[in-house]
Amino acid sequence: MAKASHMPTGRLDAGMHRRQDARSVLREMWKHRIDYLFISPFYILFAVFGIYPLLFGIQLSLSRWQPGRDMTWVGLQNYQTLIFTDPELGRALLNTLAMLLWILPTGLGGALILAVMLNARRLVGRSFFRTLFFLPFVTSQVIVAIVFQQLLDKNYGWVNLLLGKIGLGPVPWLTETIPAQISITLLLHWMGIGTNILIFLGALQSIDRELYEAAEIDGATSTQQFLNVTFPLIRPVMLFMVITATIGLINLYAPVKLLTNGGPEGTTMTLFMRMIDLMTSVRYGEGAGFGFIMGGIVLLITLLQMKFLSGWWTVEGKLKQ
Repeated sequence: MAKASHMPTGRLDAGMHRRQDARSVLREMWKHRIDYLFISPFYILFAVFGIYPLLFGIQLSLSRWQPGRDMTWVGLQNYQTLIFTDPELGRALLNTLAMLLWILPTGLGGALILAVMLNARRLVGRSFFRTLFFLPFVTSQVIVAIVFQQLLDKNYGWVNLLLGKIGLGPVPWLTETIPAQISITLLLHWMGIGTNILIFLGALQSIDRELYEAAEIDGATSTQQFLNVTFPLIRPVMLFMVITATIGLINLYAPVKLLTNGGPEGTTMTLFMRMIDLMTSVRYGEGAGFGFIMGGIVLLITLLQMKFLSGWWTVEGKLKQ
C-alpha cells in the first residue's frame, strides 16, 4: 500500500502567509490608487528617461550598431577594443588624472582660503565680495570659455597685448602643452570658485563662535585656530567637495572643447571628450562602453578617496555606526 504524500505544515503556512501578504499589499495599493496616480508622473519619467536609457546603454555597449542596420551582439569585444587597442583611452585618462592632481588641491585650497577671508567679521564690504566671487557660477560655461579664448589668443588676445606692454613676447596659451594646461586650470578655477566658496562659507558659519573665543583665551593665533578648530570641523564638507569635484572633472567637456579642442596633440583631451568623439564617429557600441568604463573609473577613484580620507567622514574622525 503506497504511503500518502503530504507537504510539511510549515511550508504550507509560509506559502499561505506570502499569499496573504501579497493580497494585503495589493489591497493597500488599490486603496491609495489616487495617491499613486498623482506621483506616477515622476516614476514614468524616471523609467523612460532613466531606467530605459541605462538598459539600452548596457545592450549597446555589448553590441555593434549603426543607424539603418540591425544591432549585432559582440559581447565584450567593444570593451576589449577600448582597453587594449585604443591609445586615446590611456591618453585621456592620464590627462584627466593629471588635472585632478593639480586642479583639486589648488582649486579647493584657494576657495577655502578665500572663504575664510570672506567670513572674517572685520572685512569691509563682505557682501560685495561674496557676490563678486559668486558671479562666475551664474554665467554660462560656454560664454566663459569663449571669453577666455578671446583673452588668451596668441595674436590678438588681451593677455598677450598686456604682456607685450612690459616687453614679454606672445605666449601660445592655447597651442602648446604647458600654457594650454595653465589656461584650462585658470578657466576651471574661475568657473568653480564661486560654488566652492559658497559651500565653504556655509560650513564656516556653522562653527560655534565660542570655540574661537576659547582658543583666543588659550592664546591661539589665527593660524593655530584654523589648523586646530576650523579645518577639523569642516573635514566632512571637504570630503564632499573632493568627491564632487572629482566627478565634475572626469565629466568635463564643454569648456575644454571650446578652449583647446583637446589640443595640442591631445594633451588636454578628457575622458568625456573621447567618449563624444566615439559617438560622433558612429562607433556607438564603443562609445557606450567607454561611458561605462568612465563610470567604473569614477566609482574606483571615489572609493579610494573615501578609504584614504575615511577620517574626514565625521568631525570626530570616525564613521558613525
